[in-house]
Amino acid sequence: MKKRIGYIFITIISFLLILIAGVYFFGVYYFRHWFFPNTYINGINVSNDQYYVCDDIIRSQIVNHNIVVEDEDDTQIFIDGNEIYSYNEEEIEDAIAKIKTSQNPYLWPKSLFVKSEYVYNPQRFLNEERLLEIVSESSLGKKDRYDASRKAEITYSEEKGYELVDDTHDLLDWQLCQEKILDASVRDTGFVSLKDNGTYKSIEADAQYYDLLNKWEKISKTIDFDMTYKLATGESIEVDSSVVSNFLLLDEDGEVMFDEDGDAMLDSEKILAYVQELSDTYDNMYSDKKFKTTRGDVVTIPYSRYTTYGSLMNVKAEAEELEKIVKSHKSPGEREPIYIKKEDRGTFNNGYNGTYVEVDVTGQHMYYYVDYRLVFDTDVVTGCKANGNMTPDCVCYIVNKARNVTLIGPGYESFVYHWMCITGQIGIHDATWRRTFGGEIYLYGGSHGCVNTPLDKMSELFQMIEIGTPVIVHQ
Repeated sequence: MKKRIGYIFITIISFLLILIAGVYFFGVYYFRHWFFPNTYINGINVSNDQYYVCDDIIRSQIVNHNIVVEDEDDTQIFIDGNEIYSYNEEEIEDAIAKIKTSQNPYLWPKSLFVKSEYVYNPQRFLNEERLLEIVSESSLGKKDRYDASRKAEITYSEEKGYELVDDTHDLLDWQLCQEKILDASVRDTGFVSLKDNGTYKSIEADAQYYDLLNKWEKISKTIDFDMTYKLATGESIEVDSSVVSNFLLLDEDGEVMFDEDGDAMLDSEKILAYVQELSDTYDNMYSDKKFKTTRGDVVTIPYSRYTTYGSLMNVKAEAEELEKIVKSHKSPGEREPIYIKKEDRGTFNNGYNGTYVEVDVTGQHMYYYVDYRLVFDTDVVTGCKANGNMTPDCVCYIVNKARNVTLIGPGYESFVYHWMCITGQIGIHDATWRRTFGGEIYLYGGSHGCVNTPLDKMSELFQMIEIGTPVIVHQ
């Protein structure tokens, strides 16, 4: 019985030894290609992994640290680390392979009880050229850069007039800026502040700089001006520093001249030329005029001596007044120029403000509109075409109104109850000597130039209309 027990014991021991040996040698074979248990690389558990699998794991853990550059105004520029850093892939593979090779497969059982930790820092390469390119393409690259030779100056342009260009303050030291960002990328700090360490500099002020400021103060005192001309024709014209800059008196070298009080001097001739240009451009007293007729078309009414409706600036008086205003250093806001004659009842652009008389010579009809609404119309007889006395095309206005007037002219003397002069000796009046109006009477039996109107209609219109109302006569 004892022999049997001993045999069984020996058999079990032998089996266990063979099993242990088998497990051991299997492990020796297995761990030639696989990492030992309890193996960590850079804190990553790679136990029982092959080294080329670990290669992917380690590579995924590589962090290309980004860089944030904070400017003086707290704006931030982000630089993606993936754009400026790179790694040697073969180096990573070789390094991980060496870690695996360093593990003796015959000692693998030890790893069951002892943790193996490896630290590998792959070498990172900085692309300085790309980094500086990114910085140059950012808002930093567009900033004014420090240059000791820079000077403030007073410039002139037609668009803006005189300006003080003072680019001598808070200039970016471009070289220092690049150095700080490069240093942060090398040291891997990840954050760069440009608020300190002299990254922004100002050029030291000297006597010449202060003389320039003094000169600019005198110039700006005069050109700091804001006025809006409200023209009778409806336009608004801004008179600001760019305009007033053109009024300054210059010496032979093109430099602004100053008076005894230190004020910038004005050139009266330039101001006169400016107002004259306004008059030439916007006054319409002596220009052709347009009109949209009741029948729907737009007609052009050529200027003639009968045209009395329009606007005309008093150029000389307005130029003198404008010079006084500028010299006062006070901006008046809105201002209407001084006019010899002012069109204050509207223009074609606004339908003559909706209130006007229209005489359609071709249609032998007269209309009266108030606030764009037709309130009166009648047939009329205008000047005789056959003898050359046609009522002229013109844009004029009601000059005056009178009752019980005797009209006297070459070969006629006629009494009328209602008379409204529109231009020269031409007017709108009743004609009791006529029985019919409209049609083609004017071709052979028209008036001497006036607009003949039925008495009842003339009485009605006379009561309705005001002096100054525009009158448009057209074919």
